[in-house]
Amino acid sequence: MRTRVLQIHRQKGMLLAELLIAVLLSAFLVIGLVQIVAAARSSFRLQENEAEVQENGRYAIATLGVLIRQAGFSPQPWNESFQSQALTSDTHDRVSTWSDRIALRSWSNRNCFDNRNPIEDESGEPAFFIRESVFDLNGRRDLTHTCRYGPTDAEFTTQIRRQGFIRNVESFQALYGEDRDHDGSIDRWVRGGQWSDEKQVLGVRLGLLLNSSDVVVEQAAQDFSVLDFQSRTRADGRLHRLIEFTATIKGRSR
Repeated sequence: MRTRVLQIHRQKGMLLAELLIAVLLSAFLVIGLVQIVAAARSSFRLQENEAEVQENGRYAIATLGVLIRQAGFSPQPWNESFQSQALTSDTHDRVSTWSDRIALRSWSNRNCFDNRNPIEDESGEPAFFIRESVFDLNGRRDLTHTCRYGPTDAEFTTQIRRQGFIRNVESFQALYGEDRDHDGSIDRWVRGGQWSDEKQVLGVRLGLLLNSSDVVVEQAAQDFSVLDFQSRTRADGRLHRLIEFTATIKGRSR
């Protein structure tokens, strides 16, 4: 009888040990699965934020590139009433710690929303009005767009009032290529308003330091050179990408 009791106790001890081993193995499997799921989720968030930053960069290049190329356009270059600056006096260097400002102007028969002008000229076609677009960063680090449209400076209508159209821009910088010897080539790059003659500015170089919406990388500060401006990012764990591009003013380049 005593031997029988001892055997039962041994069996119970073995079952308990097996149960504990099974629980431990299950726990290891669950922890492994959780780690795999967490890594997959982190990878997805990183890819999602990378795509967001790249898309913002492409949108900035497309939007600003078109407006820079169109700057200074005149439908009748021989007509003094259609003369216009490509870059207005609102173009400034360092309007804030992290931003320059660029103000582009051209004659266009399409308004700020790219709709055809409902007012017609003598030939029945949409009339050409002055369109002016201004870009800089606001306090939330959004790249903003202000757009005015009208037949003269005194008759402008503000159609877009400093609207943010690209989020999460750490720094926005601009340089302007000037042709000082009138040979059709850029001789030097200067900051906003530092050119000798606005009519000899042939191109614009822009730099944007973009960051992601989410915390997806190691939290460490980084140093970037955005054109001629040195920028140090915060250690906020956000993904940072530098976008730089150059666009020529079409009517002035050869």
